[in-house]
Amino acid sequence: MNQRGRVLPLPAPGRRDRVFTVSELTQGIKNFLEDRFGVVLVQGEVTALTRHASGHLYFSLKDEYSIIRVVLFAGQAGVSVRHTLANGIAVQVEGEVTVYPKSGNYQIRALRVEPVGYGALQVRFEALKRKLQAEGLFAPERKRTLPRYPTRIGIVTSVSGAALKDMVRIIRARAPYTSITVIDTRVQGDGAAQEIAAALGRMNAWGRVDVIVVGRGGGSPQDLWAFNEEAVVRAIASSRIPVVSAVGHEVDFTLADLAADLRAATPSHAGEAILKDLEDIRRTLLDMSRHARGRILGDINQARTHLRALEHHHALKGPERRVREELQSVDNIQDRLSRALSGWVTSRRRKTDVLTERLRGHAPSRSFARARDRIEAIRRRALQTFASRLSQQRERIQSQARLLDSFDHHRVLERGYALVWSEGDRALLKRGAGLTESDSIEVQFYDARARARVTQVEPEASEQQKEKP
Repeated sequence: MNQRGRVLPLPAPGRRDRVFTVSELTQGIKNFLEDRFGVVLVQGEVTALTRHASGHLYFSLKDEYSIIRVVLFAGQAGVSVRHTLANGIAVQVEGEVTVYPKSGNYQIRALRVEPVGYGALQVRFEALKRKLQAEGLFAPERKRTLPRYPTRIGIVTSVSGAALKDMVRIIRARAPYTSITVIDTRVQGDGAAQEIAAALGRMNAWGRVDVIVVGRGGGSPQDLWAFNEEAVVRAIASSRIPVVSAVGHEVDFTLADLAADLRAATPSHAGEAILKDLEDIRRTLLDMSRHARGRILGDINQARTHLRALEHHHALKGPERRVREELQSVDNIQDRLSRALSGWVTSRRRKTDVLTERLRGHAPSRSFARARDRIEAIRRRALQTFASRLSQQRERIQSQARLLDSFDHHRVLERGYALVWSEGDRALLKRGAGLTESDSIEVQFYDARARARVTQVEPEASEQQKEKP
């Protein structure tokens, strides 16, 4: 570079080469890749997954020999992809091949990401798990305790599978007294989930079992998928009879295990989980028998000791004498009770007589007569008061009428006065000083009206005095 920062080519003898800046070269590569490949569909395993706070996802796709970086912006990442994308699952990425200029690395700008194979099943598994968990189907408080000593076992599985033979063998070995009822169903493939759910419904409708075992032997995730179907999970959760899930091997885990009242690691373990070994039951019964026998013998010895003590008790010596003494005490008590009862009866009789006399004083006939007298007195007072108030109101109204009549202008006109109106605007004239000769007026008398014309106006002396300065 020269002092001004311009790029100068190194002198090369015999040729003249163009010198690119890093940005120019990177942009050229970027344009070439985008034009050459456009939108591509790439499949590989997710690795180095990073979830940025902005919502963007950064990861790499790899296969046996190569690796390429991928960026999935927040606007392109759906909710299901955001929650289920994880290292190690296989996905298909549809996107544009481009170059990130800041680092110079080529990458895929993803437009769509979809899991494939086991990854797709895992996405379905997680989505259904979240849905059913939100409904409370996996809640611990919903699960029931299995019967302690079940005698009727129901099994829902394929009769041709090894799982049924293992369960029957364990059940017969541990508890030969139990009865086993089996409903044959398919446990994998299309329609298996619906058959399993229907079998659980039939077993509940029949109702003659203490516990139901549903399951199958091991297999691939695809083979076990029927036990992840919503129909099976809901049938287990709605069962009135406790359900034990026994699916696959110990490492296998299904949604049926979450919904069941008990999960058995394998079908063989199901029999061990729900049934106690016959020898254990015998040992328990023997221990209980020994304990009961010891308690009974202890109670007998204690009773024998107590009986021997009673044999030498002084109360049992000379029982006839004690009986006579107690009979004498009974006679004394009877005498005291008779005297006390006689006095109590006498006092109660006197009190009853007093109350009878008092009650007679309050007989209904006397009460009615007194009440009738009080009502009559109140009626007379009410009539007197009403008459007095009516007379007062009548006098007041008459006085008000006389006063109102005195303000009637017809009464004034009747006494010889008259009202004078101006003929033009029909205004009442209160003073004559404003009138002039030839003004038209209207005079109202008590019994008639008259129109007139002013010929002369002579002010009163008092009005003239008021007008003087």
